[in-house]
Amino acid sequence: MNLKNKTAFITGAGSGIGFAIALRLAQEGVHTVLASRRIDLLRQQAAEIARTTGTKSIAVGMDLRNSQSIRQGVLEALQTFPEIDILVNNSGVGAGALAVDLAEDEWNRVMDTNLKGAFLVTQQLLPGMIRRKSGHIVNIASQAGKHGYANATVYCASKFGLIGFGQALQEEVRQYNIKVTNLLPALVQVPPPANESEVRGGVLQVEDLAETVRFVLRQPERVKIEDIGLYHS
Repeated sequence: MNLKNKTAFITGAGSGIGFAIALRLAQEGVHTVLASRRIDLLRQQAAEIARTTGTKSIAVGMDLRNSQSIRQGVLEALQTFPEIDILVNNSGVGAGALAVDLAEDEWNRVMDTNLKGAFLVTQQLLPGMIRRKSGHIVNIASQAGKHGYANATVYCASKFGLIGFGQALQEEVRQYNIKVTNLLPALVQVPPPANESEVRGGVLQVEDLAETVRFVLRQPERVKIEDIGLYHS
């Protein structure tokens, strides 16, 4: 598949995994919408992507815990890019605490960002994909969506939920030629290292996920990839 002149909407795109994905797709000729709460950083990153790749890139302020903020952000993006071909649900937060100690507000913060936010953004962009009978949704899940870890109950619950959401959604949109793929990475070094001397052993790098997203999106129309697990060799 040729990705040139496609448009991707990427949440959590100000830094780390999200920015790496946005930059890698822009290098393929994809126009990008960078979405997160950090609008000043997003504007800098969008300008950098546009300057270095020659694509269009815009910044959209959005709080994934607020449905009205999501609606407004999507509407703003659609004013520049009426057709969104690719959605990358990347935003994610965690909370390190035992279940017995986890505050309800922390549970809500993680679940609203990682799972409910992905659902709401998808719900806003999906009608256009259905109308065009084309599109690809990529969810950045985690190995914590397959395996439970102590001190990460809510994070695991949110990622288990995201994988289930993606798999169920694939069955709903298959008839419209829309693909849904879950990526399940192991530990990723975030923020990325400033130089080679800071690269940690035994963990993935943000570029690994960005390249995997590019690989998934480049597959022929006939190929549907449901889940991909990523590990450090």
